[in-house]
Amino acid sequence: MDRGDSVIFDALQGIVPEQALELLQAHIQDPTTTLQAVWRQTSAVLNKLGTVLSPLFAPILARALQALHDSPDVVVLAFVLGTFVLVLQIVAWVHRTMMYMTRLAFRMLGWAVVFAMLAVVWRRGPEATIRDVVVFVGKMAGYAALVKDIWLSEYKKFDAQTKRGGDFGGTGPRVPSSGGGYSRSRNNNGW
Repeated sequence: MDRGDSVIFDALQGIVPEQALELLQAHIQDPTTTLQAVWRQTSAVLNKLGTVLSPLFAPILARALQALHDSPDVVVLAFVLGTFVLVLQIVAWVHRTMMYMTRLAFRMLGWAVVFAMLAVVWRRGPEATIRDVVVFVGKMAGYAALVKDIWLSEYKKFDAQTKRGGDFGGTGPRVPSSGGGYSRSRNNNGW
């Protein structure tokens, strides 16, 4: 057992049940298991690949490190660009998450309204529900007519004021008085 495995098993000691921990130790650390065989085979292939490719990539890596050492601005620029890309990725992730949650909330709200309507129909019956809907639509139509009348009367007042020359509630435009304040003039000639 190497040190990394023991640290992981010590951290899992209070979280994972003892039987599961024993099962993990038996299957992960036993050298005859398939997992250990695959690990040994993979590490052997990677070591051979590293020894074959290191003479090819060592000069390229040395030149790249020398270029970075000679020009630290490239490192700073790469760090800034990397940080910028990371921030953009985080913002995009937050945006996608918020859009998903908003869409989910509105879908849940829509289904809740549908189920509430079905529950009302189930509880009150179809006839009483239709009667309630007719009463509700009638009251909303009366309210809409009232709002329309108020809006039209206010629009007519505004239209009349603009046609008179901009007198919005006073007897004329405001002009400076001799007392230092403003007073209303009786004519519509402006200043």
